[in-house]
Amino acid sequence: MNQDEQRRKKQPNPLVLAVMLTGVLLLEVHPKVTSSASAVSNPMAIAGQLVRNTRNLLRQTIDPYRLPDAVIQAVQQDLSLKLGMSPSELSITEYSLESQPLECQDNSDPTVDCTETSLKQWRIVVADRWVYRSDPQGQTLQLETPDVPVSYLPTEVANAVLEASARRSGLDIAELSITQIQVRDWSNLCLEVDESGQKCDSETTPGWQIAIAAGNERLVYHVDRAGEVLLFNSALSSTLDPLEQPPLPEGLVTLVKADLIKTVGISPDQLQVAEYSPQTWRDSCLGLLNSQAVCDRNPVKGWRIVLSNGDTRWVYRTDATGKTLGLETSISEHRDPKN
Repeated sequence: MNQDEQRRKKQPNPLVLAVMLTGVLLLEVHPKVTSSASAVSNPMAIAGQLVRNTRNLLRQTIDPYRLPDAVIQAVQQDLSLKLGMSPSELSITEYSLESQPLECQDNSDPTVDCTETSLKQWRIVVADRWVYRSDPQGQTLQLETPDVPVSYLPTEVANAVLEASARRSGLDIAELSITQIQVRDWSNLCLEVDESGQKCDSETTPGWQIAIAAGNERLVYHVDRAGEVLLFNSALSSTLDPLEQPPLPEGLVTLVKADLIKTVGISPDQLQVAEYSPQTWRDSCLGLLNSQAVCDRNPVKGWRIVLSNGDTRWVYRTDATGKTLGLETSISEHRDPKN
């Protein structure tokens, strides 16, 4: 073997050398990058962690406006816990990096750097519906849109709330309607319902706030995620004043019935309008998750129309003219109160 061949064999692989040099530079700029690997005694594991961290940092340096994986995972995990769904079902449909102005007047918070004029935040939209705000690392999350459709409420939770409302109001379940659902993180085991003499341990409890229309009453309940703890909120509940609603356009009824007949194959003679109310939807897709259209984010005036055949209630959303309409959910009207 000649001297040139011996020198070539002694020289390191160019790819390995590049990784080593990148690691050295990375350690000079980001000394904490190996913190997660410092406890690992296996040199190959440390090298692998270094390469992964290097790749992630370089990727964010090249494209600082790309949503970090840590933020995606944090948002999906938080919403999956709130809704009881798999994170894989909650895709990110929109995101942007935004600057929020800092208010540093009389600010005593030592963690806020008032030499900066703005704070970077991610705005993340999940499944074209839920809007989150996050710090750049995904450590602080805020859900801005807690309202969810009836179809996202677990059946056992809906049954529990409707049965409790029926007992309280003296009405049949068929006469009740769920009007609003919000996902909530209650701050204690009493679900933030203040009852005299009640001792509550401070523990974050995922759950729901649910409003029920029961005749001329609005009943509000705080519920845990499984529907096992259900507490009546008398402060938010109230007696409703009779609404002087504008008449529902007959043409809309015809369009909605025609759509339902095509969808489920039911006879039009079996359908009646059980209830209706004017609504202002948040976008041109009427807030429907099953819409495949590109949604204009401007509010749209329209209607919420409930059709019934005595066994099932179908909840529709429409715009003012019926040009855009969609089925929100269907609800069985016959529930066994013993379940």
